[in-house]
Amino acid sequence: MARTKAGDFTPYQKLLTLMQEGDIVTKDEIESKLGNDIYIYKLSTYIWEVKTKTPGILKVIKNGRTVVGYQIINPDVVKAYLKSCGADKFVPGQTTLKPSVSKFAVKPVKSLAALKAKPAKTKAPKQKVAQPVAQEEFEVTEVTAATTE
Repeated sequence: MARTKAGDFTPYQKLLTLMQEGDIVTKDEIESKLGNDIYIYKLSTYIWEVKTKTPGILKVIKNGRTVVGYQIINPDVVKAYLKSCGADKFVPGQTTLKPSVSKFAVKPVKSLAALKAKPAKTKAPKQKVAQPVAQEEFEVTEVTAATTE
């Protein structure tokens, strides 16, 4: 499990606190209530973690082939789990997410002077200049006509 600071909860625990009552929770509800606490584009990952890392049984509500919402089938077991890990005290909307940025992201360059680059001195290799090919003249001696049938 990912290491977190004391008092912090993993994103799937935050999602599980929203679904702990056993009611159907739509994707729009999740986005509006937990939009500042979890990355919504990773919702499928958090749902998978709820299925595999918690004792909760999750039912997926679909409209045709598209997922509309989720529902916890055993809310009593989930509430006991949240109480045991301390996540029952979580209140949505209190934290703000930091933007996800790569550790290796290149900072934009505002000017060349900011790079503090020095010109490199290199010698260009001598290249042989190819002699132009002489123009040849051709004389047409026979013309064949294409026939269409």
